[in-house]
Amino acid sequence: MPSKSVLSSQVRKEYTETEKSDLLDVYFFKDLVRNRFFRPAINVIFFIVLSIIIYFGLISEPDLRFQGGIPFATTMIWDIWHPLLVFTLIIFGRLWCFACPIGAVGDWTQSVFSLKKKYPEKYRNLWIAVIFFLFIFAAERHLFMFTRNPPNTAYLLLFFTGLAVVMGAVYEKRSFCRYICPIGLVIGVFSMLSAIELRCKSKKTCHDHPVKECVIGNRAGKACPVNEFPQTMERNNHCIMCMECVKSCSKDNIRISPRLPGADIVKSRRTYPDEAYLVHGIIIIFLFVLGMERLQFRNVIIDFVRSTAPFDTVTYYSFFVNYWRNMWAIIIFALITLGAVGLMYLSTRAALSGKNTKQKFTDLSYAFIPLSLSVYLAENTFRLLKGLFFIAETIGGFFGRVWEFAINFETINQLQIILLSAGFLFTVWAGYIISRRISYGKKELQQGMLVVGSIATVYLLIGMKILTLPII
Repeated sequence: MPSKSVLSSQVRKEYTETEKSDLLDVYFFKDLVRNRFFRPAINVIFFIVLSIIIYFGLISEPDLRFQGGIPFATTMIWDIWHPLLVFTLIIFGRLWCFACPIGAVGDWTQSVFSLKKKYPEKYRNLWIAVIFFLFIFAAERHLFMFTRNPPNTAYLLLFFTGLAVVMGAVYEKRSFCRYICPIGLVIGVFSMLSAIELRCKSKKTCHDHPVKECVIGNRAGKACPVNEFPQTMERNNHCIMCMECVKSCSKDNIRISPRLPGADIVKSRRTYPDEAYLVHGIIIIFLFVLGMERLQFRNVIIDFVRSTAPFDTVTYYSFFVNYWRNMWAIIIFALITLGAVGLMYLSTRAALSGKNTKQKFTDLSYAFIPLSLSVYLAENTFRLLKGLFFIAETIGGFFGRVWEFAINFETINQLQIILLSAGFLFTVWAGYIISRRISYGKKELQQGMLVVGSIATVYLLIGMKILTLPII
């Protein structure tokens, strides 16, 4: 029989879980979420917007730098939607997935026809999504040029929309969103920093209820489309905030609660190599992209690529020259990312004397999520301001007023340095908490902190060096 202290601890834990504030209780929010037409209406609205963006992308000229064209698609996706999504992650987490029209297209496909096969067990990881994300941004500058090529942006949106349709027609639930979508992957990892969480109110209530409606669904709501179970959820990564569990739970045992940002990083014991690799990959890619916006850094890379070419890239400009540049763009990103991951792995192995190195590397890599997000934000700061200024100028045009805004690069540079510094400090703090959790003694704690602190310092110094270079 459990002791009184154990029972008291269980009661306190149960009371704490039940008493957490619930955003669903705010005014009519819960009724709105439970309304069967609300989410489909949001999906349809965003699908119309997506269709308009694709249309204007397809009818535009390929390269905005030299051929003019209509910048609507690139502005909406790369200067407004993508940066805004990144900057609102800490507040809203994966709430975008609630409205996402591409995921909705997969749902609509399943409602018409689907083989409803189980997604293959061996591919139930995020490596495909990781490869998609890193490839898209590694190849963006030379191969696809999405940010200045409206048709390519439209083709990218069509590709993932078509992939969602195919996945919906073949596999059950939202396999595309769970295992393939690169944006879902990134916002899933960064949602560990989110200030909100969706969980069950009381694990005891969930345990005592024999029918798990949130898992199997009912008339009120569908089964969880990404196979999450609120009773056992301990992090935000895979929950797409579809709110189906809020609809289906007859015990009203689902809550959406505010919390301290970063709670998942320091509390979650579920860590995965694919996410760990992505965290370092994002830091490397977006530091590199920041560097390519600086003349000195860019010239070093261009000179290196030219020196390796078997022909004179200055005299001859042909398909082969362009192909060579594209190939090197991807190879350089891949090699630097692998190098960074390898450095982290070897540092972990050396500091911790080879004690379960792979798991320790994976666990400690999660401490770098704040730094990864800060680099991501720093790279998107200019784009977000550019997009917001575009919206303001467009609105002014409707009212017959000319509102022009000049982007102050020095101010942006200072904001980027602040973001990078904040990410570094948050990473060191997270590294301490994680090291303390996974360590068996003071010495091992110090070794874990040494690994995180030294690698984070290397990233910080590289970032600071890049940000102090003159902007193009």
